[in-house]
Order: sequence, then C-alpha cells, then structure tokens
Amino acid sequence: METDEVPKPKKAPYKSKRYFLSSLNTYFGYQLIQQLRNDTEHPEDPNLIVGTIILESKFPLHPGVRKVIDPSKMSFLQKVILDSDVIIYDINTCEHSECEYAIKSLKLGSYEQEKILILVSSVMAWSATDPKEKKAGEEEEDGGYPPESGEEEGKAQDDGEDAPPKKEYTRFNESDYPKRKALPQYESLCSLESLCLSVNRPNLKTFILCAGILYGMGEDHFYTKFKGAWLQNTITFHNKNKVPCIHVKDLALFVQKLVEKPVNQKYIFAIDHNQNPSHKAIIDSISKGVGNSKIQQSDVAIPEFKIDLRMKPTKVFDAFLEEQGDQGDEEQAVDKFTFNWWCKEGIRANIAKIRQEFVDYHNLKPIRIAITGPPGIGKTTIANQISQYFSIPHITVKELIQEYLNQTNEEVEQLKSSLEENRNQLVEEAKALYDIQREKRKQLKQPYIPFDDSKIEARLTDEQLITIYKWRLMQNDCQNRGFILDNYPKTYAQAKQLFYNIEGEGEEQKVNLNKLILPEHFIVLTGNDEQIVDRIKFSKTHKYNEDVLLKRLKNYKILNTKKGYTILIDFYKELKVDVCDISVFNKQTNIQETCRSFIERNGKYRNYKHIEEDLEEKRLNEKKDQMQKQSDQNQKLKELRDKKEDELWKIQEEEYRIKQEHSVNYEKELLESRSLPLRQYLNDNVVPFITEGLVEIVKQNPENVIDFLSEFLFKRSLQVRFPDPKLYFENSE
Repeated sequence: METDEVPKPKKAPYKSKRYFLSSLNTYFGYQLIQQLRNDTEHPEDPNLIVGTIILESKFPLHPGVRKVIDPSKMSFLQKVILDSDVIIYDINTCEHSECEYAIKSLKLGSYEQEKILILVSSVMAWSATDPKEKKAGEEEEDGGYPPESGEEEGKAQDDGEDAPPKKEYTRFNESDYPKRKALPQYESLCSLESLCLSVNRPNLKTFILCAGILYGMGEDHFYTKFKGAWLQNTITFHNKNKVPCIHVKDLALFVQKLVEKPVNQKYIFAIDHNQNPSHKAIIDSISKGVGNSKIQQSDVAIPEFKIDLRMKPTKVFDAFLEEQGDQGDEEQAVDKFTFNWWCKEGIRANIAKIRQEFVDYHNLKPIRIAITGPPGIGKTTIANQISQYFSIPHITVKELIQEYLNQTNEEVEQLKSSLEENRNQLVEEAKALYDIQREKRKQLKQPYIPFDDSKIEARLTDEQLITIYKWRLMQNDCQNRGFILDNYPKTYAQAKQLFYNIEGEGEEQKVNLNKLILPEHFIVLTGNDEQIVDRIKFSKTHKYNEDVLLKRLKNYKILNTKKGYTILIDFYKELKVDVCDISVFNKQTNIQETCRSFIERNGKYRNYKHIEEDLEEKRLNEKKDQMQKQSDQNQKLKELRDKKEDELWKIQEEEYRIKQEHSVNYEKELLESRSLPLRQYLNDNVVPFITEGLVEIVKQNPENVIDFLSEFLFKRSLQVRFPDPKLYFENSE
C-alpha cells in the first residue's frame, strides 16, 4: 500500500526590514547595528537602518547606518517611524520626550502593516524595589543563587530560641514587573515602560527588554574597573549585593531574536545566567583575570553597582528551542531558530574572552622585549630606562626568584625544600673543604679563620628557573603590558625550553611555540672588553674585580660565538624576531632613542601611560589651538571693530562736514537776510550823499580829502531830514 509523502515545508522567502533606532552612536547602539545589519548576506536588498543620534557622544557612528534623522523635525520623525517595520528605543540613553512622542505616534498613528516596538530598558527601573520574600514551601526551579563563602543565603540561622526567624528571599520573575520601583533619577524609565505596555493595537507588538548592567567590547560601566585592573591597581567593590548583568552583544542578540521570533510575553529580563552575580564576585573575577587579584570594599560606587536585585533569567525563547528539538533531523528543520549566547554564564566564567575584547578594543598591545650583552656593559640600566618609558615590567633573575618564593602554595614550598636541601649539601661540602684548609693553616701556624656559610646560596637548575620565568611571563601584568627580559635566556637551549611548551609523552609528544611570551624585539648591546673594564673600574655602583670580570667576558664570548653550533641570536632569527645591534660606546649613538625607534619601528605602542600622555598632549594641543583660534578670532574682531570704527568715524566726519557746511550757509543766509534792511537804508540815505561828496572832491580837489569829505557829509546831514532806520527793519519783518 502506497503512503502519501508529506510535503516538506518551504522556507519563508527573505524580506528586508526597515529599522528605526534611537541612540545610534552609543555603546549599545553600535553593537545593535552590527547585529542587525545583513548587507553581507543580502547585498542586493539589505535591511535599512535609520535613526537618531546622541549629541557629543564619544562613540562612532556605525557605517551600516543609512540615514540620521533630525528629531527636532517632529512631523518628519513621525513619518519615518510610521514607515518603519521595527522601532527600537534605548531609553537608557535617548531623549525621553522623543521616545514618548514615538510611542504616542505608534499608538494613535495611521498605518496598516504590522510593526514591532522594542524598548530597551534597564534593571535600574527596579533599583528601589524591595526584595521578594520567599513563601512557605516555595522552591525555585533551578535552586536559585548558591550561597557565597561564609553566607548561608535563604536559611535561617540559629541565633537563639527567642530570636525571630530571618526572612528568606527569592528571585523576581518577569510577571513581577508591576511591583518594580525605581530610585527618583530612574522613575522616568518606569513611566516609559508603562506607556509602552499600555499600547494595545492588533498590528503593533510591543516589548520591554529589562537589560542587566552592560559589559564587554571595551566596557562602559565597568571601564574604570578594567582599566584599574589592567594597570595592576587595587580595585574596589561595593558589597555582596547582586548586580544582574549582560554582555552588550547578547543584549543586541535579544533584540534580533525578538524581531525574528516575537513572543507572547511583553516584559522580558535580558540578563545572563551568572550563578553568583554579587558585585564582590564580579570585581574579584576582573581583578584575578586582568589584574593583580587585589580588591577592597568601598562605599563609593556608581548607582548601577549599588543595586541588590535577585532576578531570574528569561525563558521566553525556550519554547522555540524545544519545538525545534521535536522536529528531529536538523536538515529537516525550516528557518532553524538558534540563540547562540556570547557570554551566557556571565563575566566570571568568560573573563578571558572579555579581557581580550577590552585589550583589542583599546588597542592595548603588549610590548615584549629581550635584551642581552656582555657583563658590565649596562644592560640593567638600559633595560630599566626602557621599562620606565614604556611602563612595562623589568624582569631580572634575582628579583624574580624572590617574588616567586614569597608566594604561599604547594609548588613554592616544594621548591623551598629542594633549595634548602641543596644548600645544606653545599654547606657540608664547603665545611669539609674548610676543615682540610684549617688543618693546613694550623700546621703552617697561620691565623685562625672561622667558618662562614652566609654567602653560600643554593642555585636553581635550568628547569626550575625556566618554570619560574614561565610563571612570571604569564602573569597578568606581563600579558597586559608586556615585559623586558634582562639577560635571560642566555643560551639557545634555554630559549627553546622557555618559549616552547612540551605536551604529551613519547610519540604523542607535541612541541608548541608559546607566542604569548615570545619577545618581538631582541636588543644586543656590544662593546670591546677594554671599554667595558674601564666602565666598571670607574663605576660607583659596581664592585670591581678585574679577574672575575675578564672571566665572565670570556664565558660570554664562548656562549655567543659560532663554532659549529647554534647560539642565542640564532633562536630569534629562526623565528623571524627582529634583532637590533647597538654599539654602546659609540659616542654618536643615542642608546635610548635607538632602542625606542627600534621598538616602535612598526608604529607607536599604546598602553595607558602613553594613552594618557597622548590625551594630555592632545588636550594641550587642543587648548593651544583653541587659544590660537581665540587669538585669531579676537584679532579678526579687533580688525573688524577698528574697520567699523573707521567707517563710523568717516561717516560721522562727513556728517559733521555737511552739518558745518549747512550751518555756515544758514548763518550766511541769515546774515544776508538780516543785513538787507540796513543795505537798503544805506542805499537810500547814505550812498547818494557819499557819491555827491566824492563828486565835489573831484571838482574842488582839496588838500585834505578826508577832512573835506567829513565836513561835506556833516553839513549835508544838517540840511536833509533822514527817515528812522527802524522803519526799514519793521517793514522787512
């Protein structure tokens, strides 16, 4: 009997989405865009990502952003939001008024296609919530948080018969969201969450992602802790309070999966599965994984590190994963749903990964250097100067051995016992030799010399010393910043033992190069014996013993001269490690500058010392540029002001000239108008008589003309009655 084959379900056709994101240029915004972009998988029709930005943000804008929207143009903002398929608002960083406007636009706006609105909130919306008390007989599904050392959490301790039973607390789940309370500065988060949850439209799905404190990818809230640990400083924790967290990439993944598989639950906890999220445990893991394992308690902390919240990670996607598991063969699964956590178990379980992210993000590349040269040439002095300049550990054999022996662990105790046995054996041998020499001195009647074993020291074997060096080079400060090895290793064999790891035995034995501790720069100091002897002879810091020095110089030449076998420099050349030979006694050579140029030949190294120096230099340059710009601006303003003053002065001068001219003309006209009656009076009554007198002068030709004219005018005035001059002025008026 033939059976009908069940047709295989077809994979849903691809369709790009239009995303609107707030806070594009933020710590979380950059990672979210990186998660949502798909221009590599679908270059012909990728997702369209637009949104708004934060002014004066220190984070760059992702190149995957198609367009930045101006939120001040409200009508255009509303149009873009209503045209988008997915709207995502990070209410921890965006303008809350903008978010409120967007929610109301989606609640009341006109649109037919289905949309998704996601608000990325924070556990700070629960920052003032009272702990959730455990009910009698209630047990958590996964057992809850395990108690820390010295703490029996969730169990009443027997403090006496009359002591009241201690309260037991359990973790919040997502259905408890109506109980949430926030500190005053975070109450607006709750308000926006409530507004979003109140939206009820059939074609709009709304979600609240209550995110833990973010970490990873260069850090945000935890930046100062990672920086302090990287610098080997003691870092502080607040208390054993529970701080729910999530990696920033996992939060971006939560958003993507909500878009991919919308769930029936509106309020979702986006936190990792850290089994002990106490602030102390988190800081302790950072200090051990990045720093020097030193922490101390402090009451000074940002609000995010003071919260104490017991929260249960979400299980909203478990149904999809279980349903998919029931489909059987993976090849038959259509649109396979996966949730690939980046740091599911939290900071403590993934500290190595997070530390590498921090180093890569801030470009904190370690500087690994080895320096060698003949005894007495100044290796330690030069190495110490390089160490201080680049802020890297300077590793000398004497200090290294003492540092290792100061530890308290089983391996160190075994080494101490071995050294003690070795020293006792050396003392016995020295005592036997002393006894023989004492008898000889006694026979020769020479002065008695007591036996002194204070200078007898046990020497480490090459294997023991290499073990100690490997331990030191794998410490966090060396892995973070690098190191400078002072005159070790000394031979090819020592170098091979130090920088290679041997795994397995017999035929399965594998030898692997440990690139984490291999130097990238090898400096060889050179100089002739006579110059070295002269240097030590006149040095105030070295005890001069010419025989011992010449013997050591001879041994160095034997170890570093090719005679049919490989030497130390061959080891580095085989691994293509760059080598720099420096002639110490060449007066034209600046040793420090030569070393720095060699080490930075491929670019400047960045660590926090140099970063801070660069920032300070940048700050000073910016200040200088700002002052120069201000000076130039002041100069331009002065020139502009002077120009305006000159123009104003010219205008005022011209106005004054015109006014003066008008005044003169006015006075002239006024004078003329006032003098007209007088001139008329003179013309009528004076000028004719003067003319008559002048005619008489011509006729009579008197000796004294003036006296004649005066007498004539006087006589004539007595003969004629002149009119009153006032009449002329009255008539003119």
